Amino acid sequence: TSLQKLVTSIKFCNSVAQKIYVELNNTVPCVRLLNATHQIGCQSSISGDTGVIHVLESEADLEWPLSKGPNPPYMVLLESSLFTKSIMMKMKNASSRVAGVVVVPKTSPPEFSPHTTCPNENTGVYTETYDHNLAHCNTTVWNPRGNGLSYEEFDFPVFSLKEDNETEVIKQCYFDHNRVVNGSGLQYPLCAMQLFSHMHAVTDTATCMRRSSMDFSTSPVMVCDPLGGYNVCAFIRPYNSTAFGHKENESVVIAAARLDSKAFFLEDSTGAEGSVSGFVTLLAAAQALCEATQEAPRTRNILFAFFHGEVFDYIGSSRMVYDMKNNMFVIDLDNVHSILEIGQVAVRSGTNLFLHSDPVSRRNNTVHDEVTNLVKNLQSSTAGLNFSFVETDFSQPLPPSSFQRFLRARAIPGIVLADHQTDFNNRYYESFYDNAAHLNLTYPSNLSPEEQLEFVTDTAKVTQMLYGFLVRSNNSWFQAVMAPELKDILRHPLTTQRESFCVRTAVRLVKAVSPAFDLGDYVSKEYSTWTKSQWKFIKARIFLVASRDLEMLTLGVGVAVLFTSLLVTYFVSTKADVLFSSVREPNNAAY
Repeated sequence: TSLQKLVTSIKFCNSVAQKIYVELNNTVPCVRLLNATHQIGCQSSISGDTGVIHVLESEADLEWPLSKGPNPPYMVLLESSLFTKSIMMKMKNASSRVAGVVVVPKTSPPEFSPHTTCPNENTGVYTETYDHNLAHCNTTVWNPRGNGLSYEEFDFPVFSLKEDNETEVIKQCYFDHNRVVNGSGLQYPLCAMQLFSHMHAVTDTATCMRRSSMDFSTSPVMVCDPLGGYNVCAFIRPYNSTAFGHKENESVVIAAARLDSKAFFLEDSTGAEGSVSGFVTLLAAAQALCEATQEAPRTRNILFAFFHGEVFDYIGSSRMVYDMKNNMFVIDLDNVHSILEIGQVAVRSGTNLFLHSDPVSRRNNTVHDEVTNLVKNLQSSTAGLNFSFVETDFSQPLPPSSFQRFLRARAIPGIVLADHQTDFNNRYYESFYDNAAHLNLTYPSNLSPEEQLEFVTDTAKVTQMLYGFLVRSNNSWFQAVMAPELKDILRHPLTTQRESFCVRTAVRLVKAVSPAFDLGDYVSKEYSTWTKSQWKFIKARIFLVASRDLEMLTLGVGVAVLFTSLLVTYFVSTKADVLFSSVREPNNAAY
């Protein structure tokens, strides 16, 4: 039947493709992000980009793909030590000879931060109107290692390889076919790579949101999606979750941390020091405080708030402030007594952790007195411990923090707890090197995954949470507390299982999408406007490519055969009555 013929032809095509291509299945692409003013990230052409593979062994070796190599464009494979802004910008400026870049994350460099030197500088509290002397990190450059690579735009695809075996296959293909030895010319066939990562969105957020809204088809295609997710909130004493607005005679302390992190390869960001250290510390504090307050209830309530999307201009915290101001949250800003935020706390250079406060709001005597009291209480709580809290210089501004978004709304007493006194201790801020190894989270090699889960490391006593968030998310502990429909997001192979159990909790998920999208203000200067482009598919593969001369010869022979077959067909068609007529005998023939 026709269906069987179709299935047979598909199987034949798939078989041919498998013989030609080696698919690379463990890759992470750099994708396109957009905001109110521009676009950043990477993409391929709509049909994918193809180039001859060149393994970069040093920065001086760039001369081959950028100028000397006779077979452009090139697909450049480089290890993490060569993934620098200097090298990437040289390839960007010679993009006609570069088809794409593939990064092999190996050993961590001494330092690498593709973020900016002044994170979220345009959406924090320190504006020209709040205090021009503190705006744009004028007094303290928080991330001096930042090179801004994540905020560049590349018109070729950039992928990261996650599987060592695939890396070895690519390198072996290169050494067998592409490597120049003693200056000798290359012999065909050459090893090539093709990368597909075409992005639908272009220009900026306003443009992509307009194009998404103009699709009137029965199956509309979203060009881009607002970045965001959900904040996680929990009160020590729960309130009615359907009763919004001000609560009379209620005073609430907000204990906050951020949930998200960013890297050049967006899906490859772990944020061990940047985010995990803070929210794991707050989770441990929440558990301890919950037990303590049950024995001795406190006069003030505590809201544990975990904000999502903070790296993208404070999406989560700005959403909570917006909801509080518009009676769309269970409390309002007048109920907020003070804020304690836990920032980066895992990379200490000594025994001190530092207490940061806002010098501008402390010009108000009431705020100053509350902050002073908060500092004293925190410092007294470390008695008998192996670390201490030290207050930073009174004139120094707050580091990048969710607290800044609350200060934009009103003067609120607050402290940001961090392991750095001035600029970040984090050498890998918002990069894929900010991982478990950065926190020295290592385990004896002879332990099974389940034994590693239970093993108490030197890094921290909250070892199970660190293990789950940084080493192996698909573990028995996480499985036990997650709903069955959510278990697919656990990325690592299943190892062990435990019985699931129900928990009665007041924890709530609250929408963390920038108010700019509710307001339709896609060029907002007040709120985050970050979106992520949609794409059809992501794919990478390698194959052998013949020489141009052989390709032209093959094409020529094919054309010649085509025309010859046409001529033969024409001749046979015109002479068919002669060639295929039967010979007739005369009627008067006698035997």
